[in-house]
Amino acid sequence: MMQRRLTAALVGLALVLTATALQAQRPAVSGPHAGLSTGHPLTSAAAFEILLQGGNAFDAGVTAMLVGGVVEQDLYGLGGESLVLVYPAAEGKVTSVVAQGWAPKGASIEWYESRGRDLLGEGLDPAVVPGALHGALTVLERWGTMSFEQVSARAIEYAKDGFPLRLLTARAIEANLEFMEAWPDNQRFWLKPDGSLYATGETIKFPTLAATLTKMVEAERASAHLGREQGVAAARDRFYKGDIAEEMVAFLQEHGAPFELSDFAEFYSRVEEPTSTDYRGYTIYKHGFNSQGPVLLQALNILEEFDLQAMGHNSPDYIHTVVEAMKLAYADRDTYYADTDFVDVPAAGLLSTSYAQERAAQIDPAVASVAFHAGDPLPHDPNVNEWPFWVADIADGVAASDADGSFVPSAGGLKDTTHIAVIDEDGNVFDATPSGGWTGGGVILGETGIGLSTRGEQFWLDPDRANQIRPRARPRYTLTPSIVFKDGEPLMAIGTPGGDNQDQTILQSFLNVVEFWDDWYPNLHEAIAWPRVRTQHLHGSFWPHAAGFNRMDLESRISSEVANELRRRGHHVNEVLPFGMSGCATAVLIDPATGNRLAAGDPRRDCYALAY
Repeated sequence: MMQRRLTAALVGLALVLTATALQAQRPAVSGPHAGLSTGHPLTSAAAFEILLQGGNAFDAGVTAMLVGGVVEQDLYGLGGESLVLVYPAAEGKVTSVVAQGWAPKGASIEWYESRGRDLLGEGLDPAVVPGALHGALTVLERWGTMSFEQVSARAIEYAKDGFPLRLLTARAIEANLEFMEAWPDNQRFWLKPDGSLYATGETIKFPTLAATLTKMVEAERASAHLGREQGVAAARDRFYKGDIAEEMVAFLQEHGAPFELSDFAEFYSRVEEPTSTDYRGYTIYKHGFNSQGPVLLQALNILEEFDLQAMGHNSPDYIHTVVEAMKLAYADRDTYYADTDFVDVPAAGLLSTSYAQERAAQIDPAVASVAFHAGDPLPHDPNVNEWPFWVADIADGVAASDADGSFVPSAGGLKDTTHIAVIDEDGNVFDATPSGGWTGGGVILGETGIGLSTRGEQFWLDPDRANQIRPRARPRYTLTPSIVFKDGEPLMAIGTPGGDNQDQTILQSFLNVVEFWDDWYPNLHEAIAWPRVRTQHLHGSFWPHAAGFNRMDLESRISSEVANELRRRGHHVNEVLPFGMSGCATAVLIDPATGNRLAAGDPRRDCYALAY
């Protein structure tokens, strides 16, 4: 008995010490004026600098996007895409900015099949028009207060004069040496003049990228007399319609890619209403059905039918219910979500309460589902009455496939995503999930220093799929920023990298915050750091769209007793490292009691939060 008590005491002490060490590493970050969190300390510092100079959340957010596109290129480059939600306090509403690049006019299923090509995520075959800079400058033009020259200053400095290379990027460069052999411009961009690797901590420079950004500043200066907005537009136009675009398109055509100058010149960021749902007094805003964002809304609608607090955080019942809800939502995602410029998506039906109740009734509290069945939202939708595309209808996914899903590895991959959350003193909210144009797979377009997005890998080469490649279509993207309101007022901006895992990370972090507030408050880092799970019960968004039906990853800080009970219910559980789940949630929250800004960055990667 004494031995058991001693063992229990030692285990308890170890848990306390672990928790204390974690708190010491991630102390509460809060301030009365503003807060922000991004995927890299230099990105956070640059955005913070802009706030201190009098910029608003949108100036700071765009600054973070530009600096991140220089210093975080294993996660996001300026030839990638940027998906943004904004809440300008003066307007009193959330707006979605969709800067996902589209496929060129010459792209079609027939084009790929006739050439024996696919959409594997490297090189020029899965390339789309870079949307990141268009989105960033659209936000700056419409809601910012500063010039492009001001917000790009740090990005240009780091590209021209250099910055310390971080470990994750150094690893990505080394892992892509074979890929770079086919693309000499990539070798010149990423390697030393003698062809050797930069070591972690060494200063790396990108002079060609600095030159491209400087050209955009020059275009702004030439139009500055017309006004701030016109100057920002001129900088954007030089990239998409001027000599920079001409150089990028000439490179693409030289290498047999089906791009024309008009694919760049006619590209635009869609500025549109977001989707949303209500959950126990909270309103959650997401991008529309061209994204995977509504999968979070569908899951919340289903989970509102259950008493999660009574189940207890990360209990077997809690995890089982959350995972089963996500399985149902993913089956609908893989069936119905696509570019709404080409597909009539039954959005109202998918987000209706009656449909959520119908789906919630399909969850067996004692048995994990191995099926992958989409529901039928059409009877719940007043606008769409037919669906001509493929519908998920797999009775036994485990029997159909024993492959792992096409996920970012649990410890983090060689290409992923980043996230930026900013709330300023006036209550403006900026939330963005930039990605693409990676070190891994993105081809540097000549002397522009722009690594081109391969987001076309999220299309299907299947005419029966809603999310098939089409000329000028945007792929159903995984990038999924989030803004949360409480009682009609902004509460939180939150997002994460992680590919298909993004909304699972956001869902669990959101539930941690709102369902278990007293257990983390006032240190928002704790709610982000709690152990997580993820289901692979879906078709991966990335080519070749592998599925991992009924597979669940579970961080090993969750007890083996819980893991074994989930196995007993039929889940295929894989226990990963204590902080081994892919993702790096970044969030900023307005404390309803004090008005202070609470900021947090995930300990699973080098995310960094600041407030003042």
